[in-house]
Amino acid sequence: MAALQKIRSKGALLVGVLALALFAFIAEEFFRSLETTSNMDRNIVGKVYGEKLTIQDFQSMVDEQSNVVKMQMQMQGQDGTLSDQQTEQIREQVWQQFVQNTVIKHECDKLGIFVTDGEVQEALREGTAQSLQPMAAVFRNAQGGFDLAQLQDFLKNYNKYLADAQKAQQSEAIEQVQMIKNIWDFSEKQLRNELLSNKYNVLFAMGFVSNPIAAKENFDDRTIQKNAQVAALPYSTINDKDIQVSDDELKAAYEQFKENFYSPVETRDLKVVDVNVVASATDRADLMKKVQGFQQQLQNGSDVANVIRTSNSEIQYSNLALSKNAFQQYPDIAAQLDSMAVGSVKPAYYNAQDNTINTLKLIAKEEAPDSILYRQIASTKTDPAERKAQVDSILGALNGGASFAELAKKYGQRSDSVWLTSNQYEQFGLNDETASYLSQLSKIGAGSAQIISNEQGAAVVQVLDRKKMETKYNVAVVKCPLNFSKKTYEDELSRFNRFLAQNKDAASIEKNAAKNGYAVTDLPGYSPMQNVIPAQIGGSGAKDCARWIFDEAKAGDVSKLYECGRNGDHLLVVCVTATNDKGYLPWDNKEVKDFLTMVVKQQKKAEKALAMAKNVKTIADMQKIKGAVVTSLTNQTMAGYAMVNGINVPEPKLSGVIAKTGVNKCSSLVQGAAAIYIVKVTGQSKTADKYDAASEMAQVAQTSGQRAYSSAFNYLILHKAKLVDHRYEF
Repeated sequence: MAALQKIRSKGALLVGVLALALFAFIAEEFFRSLETTSNMDRNIVGKVYGEKLTIQDFQSMVDEQSNVVKMQMQMQGQDGTLSDQQTEQIREQVWQQFVQNTVIKHECDKLGIFVTDGEVQEALREGTAQSLQPMAAVFRNAQGGFDLAQLQDFLKNYNKYLADAQKAQQSEAIEQVQMIKNIWDFSEKQLRNELLSNKYNVLFAMGFVSNPIAAKENFDDRTIQKNAQVAALPYSTINDKDIQVSDDELKAAYEQFKENFYSPVETRDLKVVDVNVVASATDRADLMKKVQGFQQQLQNGSDVANVIRTSNSEIQYSNLALSKNAFQQYPDIAAQLDSMAVGSVKPAYYNAQDNTINTLKLIAKEEAPDSILYRQIASTKTDPAERKAQVDSILGALNGGASFAELAKKYGQRSDSVWLTSNQYEQFGLNDETASYLSQLSKIGAGSAQIISNEQGAAVVQVLDRKKMETKYNVAVVKCPLNFSKKTYEDELSRFNRFLAQNKDAASIEKNAAKNGYAVTDLPGYSPMQNVIPAQIGGSGAKDCARWIFDEAKAGDVSKLYECGRNGDHLLVVCVTATNDKGYLPWDNKEVKDFLTMVVKQQKKAEKALAMAKNVKTIADMQKIKGAVVTSLTNQTMAGYAMVNGINVPEPKLSGVIAKTGVNKCSSLVQGAAAIYIVKVTGQSKTADKYDAASEMAQVAQTSGQRAYSSAFNYLILHKAKLVDHRYEF
């Protein structure tokens, strides 16, 4: 009781202590939650309609898309290695797909539109969807289209194919089976997105109808062609100094063009100095001397494979005669081959197209088929002597009249024949065994069989047909890129640092850049969505610069010097001249003001030109005005945009006037985008197209629907999607 009384007497204190403890617990959980949320946000590449794209999901999507591109490259005979530029392009495509798919799904969810499994199956049976093209390259029917049955067979037996490849320890086969499965998973997702997008697009197409009058007008616009004489008075003949523009006029123009200045994200106005470090004259001379040394080794008869390997040539040596198609990437090499004698060596030379210094030796030249139809029976023996005895026996039996199919069956092998084309195997750097096999195969005549052997195995190969004989070249190439030396880089870095030490703000950098050999590039309204700096320059330094621009920089700040570039060949400094909130840019923003000034000046010049030409009634009248241009246009239609030589600006109004003016008639004055015009139509003709009212009406309606779709989609992106782009962070 005493203890209870003691507790009661301290009740208020205990409540306070407990409250503090509880608060501490809650606060701890609250801050832990904030930390977790913050960590999650740091993982976000972007958002659309609040849907987050994490860096993990983004990278997974990039990997999927990359696998598709790699497979396509491999099927074209390339090694499937992606360049940094290709990877950047894929990253951009993935982002655009995420934005588009998310917007469309959000809108379709509101409308109750979705894709059923039945619709997916129907699309698979048709096989024409764009998303199925990667699969069509793998599972192709006799007509060259997508073969659903082959895909279904692959999916049904996927585990078996994978297990068989693993059991045989065939790493290449394992990788291929897994890649095909991954590409199918990717294609299936893309197919659903494509079908949903098509449904959303159809909504707009169905919302528009045409009529016979509009259809006939559209047909005439496309098929009636006119020849015309055109006289123009370009606005450029009027001096800018004679045109004054007031702020009130700019503000009025701003209201007219305001929608052009909306951004869904924050932007920055930048001035960029990007120095591309290149090799010096000394670097070039040093490399030329080095390549001349390899040239001398080739002339002296040194082992060509070793010379090429030692030279670190971009083109690895394959001891195999290759067609000129193999040298498509290297036109400077292909251009030398026909003029070279066998055994000769080309003196070292510089090639500006790929910035390399080169020499080459033509080892052999031969006539060989582009395509070979063959089949083979491989020896099952591991012992060299037993292997030779077995293939000798097979060849003897075959030459004695035995059935190839029966012999193949006897040794547990297939007797199918396959076509081998040059583009399937012609590549640089083939190992000696493969090169030897292919070289021997190319020399077997049609209808003949021969033993092909190497250290790894032996086979009896029968050639059934050969097509398209062509000249092939066994050539050893030393192609060395001309790179800058460490000294050249350090010299350029020191020079740029000295310039920046003397010019510390944007104004002085811009003022003094040109006289020091540097160029300043304006990037107004730069947003994360543009991604220009990391994408075009590349390297971790460029990404660090992008983060600084959006996360740290204020108006007037000049960045530090960033060493960047995919090849470590760029020096970068960025000046932030303005920071712009998302929404509408103000009329006095420099980029906006420059645009409005141009628009208003052009309008005032048009008014002045019209006043100068107020008495013009004919082509000859216009010719009398100083600065006028006269030319002839042929086969002009309402569907195209006329363009006058010397002005070179598309003029839709001019096209309209030509279309509506009668033959041998003169138009009134036309105010165009870059000049005022007067037109005399000199002739008229029609194309051979036949008018079909139904198809023309459908085309008009479809075009109207597509325009509406595009306009609506752009509006959603700008104003509704709540777009967040943090790609620069990664």
